[in-house]
Amino acid sequence: MIRFVRRPAFPGETNHELVWPLVFITFNLFAFIFFTLGGTSLGCLFFNFTGIPCLGCGATRCARELSHLDFWSAFKYNPGVFTLYCLGVIWTIYSAVFWLRRDHLRLRLSFNENNRSVLLKILFLALFVHWLWQCYYLRNK
Repeated sequence: MIRFVRRPAFPGETNHELVWPLVFITFNLFAFIFFTLGGTSLGCLFFNFTGIPCLGCGATRCARELSHLDFWSAFKYNPGVFTLYCLGVIWTIYSAVFWLRRDHLRLRLSFNENNRSVLLKILFLALFVHWLWQCYYLRNK
């Protein structure tokens, strides 16, 4: 069974409620400044060599559209990066609530070995569908 559990931190465990929101906020500040100053990317080396989009193709355009708050265009350019961005927003909000409440119980995903293989299959299927979208949408741009 896959479920969320609340538990205290293990000794020596990484403080995910501090580290990942700081990384997320720093990345967003960098992206906002980069695109405000007119920054562009160098392009995708994989696409230049093969003519086939990679999973990351469109990520810069997605980030640019996110910095302009154009969510639909951002999703169309790279649904995977857009999804990761949304998860980052959710995790940052959770972390802020965690720190404001001074909670000692942390939210973690719990699953057994059988569910791990199911999660991996779902992940690979999602990556494949994402790549098909990249091949369709970015080739028609």
